[in-house]
Amino acid sequence: MGTIATRLADLAASPDHRWSITFLDSHGAVFERCGAAELAARAARVAGFLERESAPGAPVLLVFQPCVDFLVAFLACQWSGRLAVPINPPRRHRLIQRLQAVAADSGATVALTGGGVAEQSALWQADSAELAAIRWQDMGDIDSDPAQATPLRAVDPAATCFIQYTSGSTALPKGVEVSHANLMADMARMEAAWGLSPASAMVTWLPAFHDLGLIFGLLQTLYSGCPVVQMAPNSFLQRPVLWLEAISRFRGTHTAAPSFAYDLCARRIPPEAHEGLDLSSLVMAMNAAEPIDPQVMEDFVGVFGPHGFRRETFAPAYGLAESTLAVTASPVGVAPRLFALDAAALEAGRIVEAGATARRLVIPGSGAPLADVSVAIVDPETGRRQPPDRVGEIWLGGPTIARGYWRRPEESAATFGVRVAGEDDPTGYLRTGDLGAMIGDELCVTGRIKDLIILSGANHYPQDIERVAQGAHPALRAGGGAAFGVVGEPGGEQVVLVQELERTQRRTDPAPLFSAISASVWQTLELQLSRIVLVEPGAVLRTSSGKIQRAANRQAWREGVLPVIAEWRNARQEALDAALDAARESPPLAPPMALAMEPSALEVWLRDWLAQRLSLPASAVPSDRGVGELGLTSLDAVDLAGALGTHLGRALPQTLAFDHPTIAAMVAHLTGAPPASPAQASPSIPAPSPGAGGDLEELLSMIEGGARGHE
Repeated sequence: MGTIATRLADLAASPDHRWSITFLDSHGAVFERCGAAELAARAARVAGFLERESAPGAPVLLVFQPCVDFLVAFLACQWSGRLAVPINPPRRHRLIQRLQAVAADSGATVALTGGGVAEQSALWQADSAELAAIRWQDMGDIDSDPAQATPLRAVDPAATCFIQYTSGSTALPKGVEVSHANLMADMARMEAAWGLSPASAMVTWLPAFHDLGLIFGLLQTLYSGCPVVQMAPNSFLQRPVLWLEAISRFRGTHTAAPSFAYDLCARRIPPEAHEGLDLSSLVMAMNAAEPIDPQVMEDFVGVFGPHGFRRETFAPAYGLAESTLAVTASPVGVAPRLFALDAAALEAGRIVEAGATARRLVIPGSGAPLADVSVAIVDPETGRRQPPDRVGEIWLGGPTIARGYWRRPEESAATFGVRVAGEDDPTGYLRTGDLGAMIGDELCVTGRIKDLIILSGANHYPQDIERVAQGAHPALRAGGGAAFGVVGEPGGEQVVLVQELERTQRRTDPAPLFSAISASVWQTLELQLSRIVLVEPGAVLRTSSGKIQRAANRQAWREGVLPVIAEWRNARQEALDAALDAARESPPLAPPMALAMEPSALEVWLRDWLAQRLSLPASAVPSDRGVGELGLTSLDAVDLAGALGTHLGRALPQTLAFDHPTIAAMVAHLTGAPPASPAQASPSIPAPSPGAGGDLEELLSMIEGGARGHE
């Protein structure tokens, strides 16, 4: 199969190929166009520099703003047999820690730069001994002299061709070793799955220094011989319509983006800007965000269906850097598959189709495994294969599984080549750390092991909590929340939600937001939140690939470093905090009263029962506050229905507290009395802190370093 460098050389030597890369400026105009012959010549000249300044197999940092120079530099590494190490440049010293960590971990002694980065690198070197020890070379000074060109170096296909640093801890990134054979096998499978050919046309704005933007957005086009139109991520974020206009203008057939990008287009592009859009040329639009949101796909089809976008164009997929890129793919021309599952069963780790009366959760499929990919759903504790109707950790095998983590033998051994207990497999599997199940031939991803929240024996996926919360009020930013469990606290495990507001909503009264979030999560997921923390837009911490860092947000919340706008605690948490701080002395509980169906007596009974169950003073249990807000768990709710039914001498449904989530609502339901008026709103949210960044900076933080092709 050769290498991507030999594929470039073949294209450069072919007189009738149609490959080219066209780079658009921030207005959508053509800034630069480069054909295969020119690209190969430039790569050969830069490869000559690398031959003189480094040894074969040596890592080379690639630190570029979006531009054609990045592709030249990457291919120069392939041409000369060096290991490309793509890394996003820090902005205003943001992410300098990650650059330092990648430089130290990779051991690179040479860095290629371009697109205005060379000037900034002098500042980085002044602040960092690791970066000062590296030779920084501006591409503009070395790719114009034909005398510097070097012949294409022959390489072992099994050798590493680049190191893809995964999203994760800023201080401790892990570099995945991707071989030439891994890369070529992955692109062969994607070409077959998604119908790529020289007649195709790719349109991409994804950052090129992470796997989805690099492999699918750029290298795949060289493999398949089709032209590519590229723009910078901030061009898209400033004006999302530029992406769709480029698809229309260049008759794009293939593209990819995270879920938030489709949501951004549906919400932010005004109707008058739809004029002239024609998306009918698209064959597939990969949706590779984590998680895939069915409602976002529905909204996008609703808005842009009249402009030629077909539901069948969406192609949900799943992949990760440790498997080079792609693992599953939805076939071209088939609408995404959605599965309505019993939510309670899923919380227990079982896959059960939702019945007519069950709480349901719609899970999107991520497609079927690509050719030669083996998928095992495994109990992460026992290492044994799960039955077909069970959720487990996703383990993968196949020709694109990477060699391991660069210079990390212990972590590689724990993740790569792992055996399923009781099975004799000669090659083993990759542990992904993702939870999911196979439904028929479709992989459904349900969450991450490390993020799973377990309360009262029930599993809760933070993605579900975030999704439900963000749908509770338009002031809450979609994709801008982090839910996590906090263990070791008085009163048991807490569930905390850190949630961004939309920029225009920062002065909104917080009381309705808190009420809407807590009530929606309680009624939809039967889960009570301990705390809700509203923060500035862009404040939720994300990885370099735009994934929510729940552990990092938990740590930032604990340390009090988040830019908090307003914070809410449920009544139980308020009482616990007050007791711990010795701020006030809890008054004694009200004496019990005889049960009666008279509304006031029933209200007192409910208040007393809740106060005793939740260890609260009766004064902290108002009749118009949601019982989920007070701290009632799903098991408590079942007990409440049983206790109340016993006292009333009648059977009550276990869903009583979910269907009527306040004391007033329960009393009104049981007695026919009208509910009390809602409480008055609390004071408004304070003004934002000075120096808050603009929309562009916030949105860039969502895909800092690129959009990883994941779920």
